[in-house]
Amino acid sequence: MAANEQGARSQYSIECNRLTRKFGSFTAVDNLSLRVRKGELFGFLGPNGAGKTTTINMLTTLIHPTSGSAKVAGFDLATDAAMVRSRIGVVPQSFSLFEELTPIENLWYLGELYEMKKELVAQRTEELLKIVTLYDKKDVQSGTFSGGMKQRLSVAAGLMHQPEILFMDEPTTGLDPQSRIALCELTQRLNQTGITVIYTTHDMDEADKICQRIAIMDHGKLAALGTSAELKSLQGHSHKIRVEFDRLNEQMVDELKKLVGAVSATVDGKSVELRVKRLKPNMVRALSEFADRKSVSVGDLKISEPTLEEVFIGLTKKELRD
Repeated sequence: MAANEQGARSQYSIECNRLTRKFGSFTAVDNLSLRVRKGELFGFLGPNGAGKTTTINMLTTLIHPTSGSAKVAGFDLATDAAMVRSRIGVVPQSFSLFEELTPIENLWYLGELYEMKKELVAQRTEELLKIVTLYDKKDVQSGTFSGGMKQRLSVAAGLMHQPEILFMDEPTTGLDPQSRIALCELTQRLNQTGITVIYTTHDMDEADKICQRIAIMDHGKLAALGTSAELKSLQGHSHKIRVEFDRLNEQMVDELKKLVGAVSATVDGKSVELRVKRLKPNMVRALSEFADRKSVSVGDLKISEPTLEEVFIGLTKKELRD
């Protein structure tokens, strides 16, 4: 089978089989097995030191696995590294372009490295600078840009040769909140065009908002894999109900547990937090009627899902490390 056909026939952008990387006696990535479908916005989530960047470095051919195997865009890392590199783009954690060059000059330089035709370089440069909203800064020295602008230029650089897969390694690290939101929205728009995005982060909320599926990693191991909703269901309860009354006693708590089907109840003064596997219909009305029967007033009522932070703590028995 020709190399191009081999890549085209695969339904997965990434296939890892017991992928492992050791540095001396330290195991950075430990028997990682997973698959990423074409067109997914797939997240690697975990604290610093979890193995996310080492995984990306292997999948982008920067370092060799110690053992195991992987295919990227349908091509084997060990035997087809050049084909892999031709089909991927990378947005690194830190700005790696030339700060003394303008955006146009940086992208033209990359176009020449990729041996692209001049007409295509000109077309892609204009298209990409408009996509990342830097066209009005096309002739400004890149070193004068803010962190968010530099990261958007890095995205344009990663897309210059029209890759099938874009790897983004903690791209929002160090950015202000507004720049983080803008980069996340840009990432989603790019994914909607059909490109596969591999996104690493240690920000739980960020992963929850933009990633279609998430691999939680800790100490080099895959702790869990699934959609945000699937991961949250691993906790054994899907919602928290926190209700505050002007009066609360033990008998009321027992009755509330039965009323909502709670698996646990935590009392804090006149408030109780009830954890349930699923919300019953008309839950708010039922709680209001309960308060009427007991002649008590409801001061506050909040119903929420478990967070990915809680999932991580439940899986690893520790809080997210910075």
